[in-house]
Amino acid sequence: MLATVVYFTNIQFDKMEVGVFVGILGKVIEFVAADEICDALNKSIKILDKASKKAQAQSEANARKLFECAPGERALLLNQAKFTWRDQFCVFDSFESMRYKVKGEFTSIKRHFHIYDPSGKEVGYVKEKLLSLRPSAVLESKPIDFTFNIPGRKAVHMRSIWSVIKEKFRVDNGWYVEGELLGWKYRILDSEGNVIANVSNKMLYWGDTYLITFPEDADDLLILMIVLAIDIAHAPKKSEDLKDTIHHKSHYWL
Repeated sequence: MLATVVYFTNIQFDKMEVGVFVGILGKVIEFVAADEICDALNKSIKILDKASKKAQAQSEANARKLFECAPGERALLLNQAKFTWRDQFCVFDSFESMRYKVKGEFTSIKRHFHIYDPSGKEVGYVKEKLLSLRPSAVLESKPIDFTFNIPGRKAVHMRSIWSVIKEKFRVDNGWYVEGELLGWKYRILDSEGNVIANVSNKMLYWGDTYLITFPEDADDLLILMIVLAIDIAHAPKKSEDLKDTIHHKSHYWL
């Protein structure tokens, strides 16, 4: 090898030969470098792909846990669609199948929700009343009333109740709702105080995700309407939270 190097160092190259040699050497180096870069990129892609599959598997495992119910119970999972011009929810049942689809009215002064079955047939809607006229409304900072309409059934009404300790709503079928002021956890109870459904917020997907658990023989459509009404009641707070988040992020980036 040493003799070969000495031999080449003793050869007299003209400028053209030197240029050709350097050009070939540059191409060889470029090829080797590109090959190493490709190898590095492929390794990085494999690592990211593995991490993505692991995260997806964990997310699916968490979702399956949400649908695990006690004997005699069912569950509904509401996932709000993001980046749309109006409120939309996909509602899944305990078998992880689409149970309902919810769409909000974009042009309404007050928020309304229309509920559809998987075939696209409207099965009910939730309407926020324009005005809340009642004596107790004087004590409430933001009184709110709702009407639930289901075809072929008598309309059901729900209204907020003034309370110092807990957030409360009363339904005119004898049910009432109570929740934590500092968290998104609610209970729907009957007139005797028996729990009909438990509602909680889950940080699982993009957008608001609500989990509802209730007995198998419970009226899931009416329970869904109550949860949608609670979401409407929280709309101003969610808007303020979103504004605060955007302001914080913008200030941080600047």
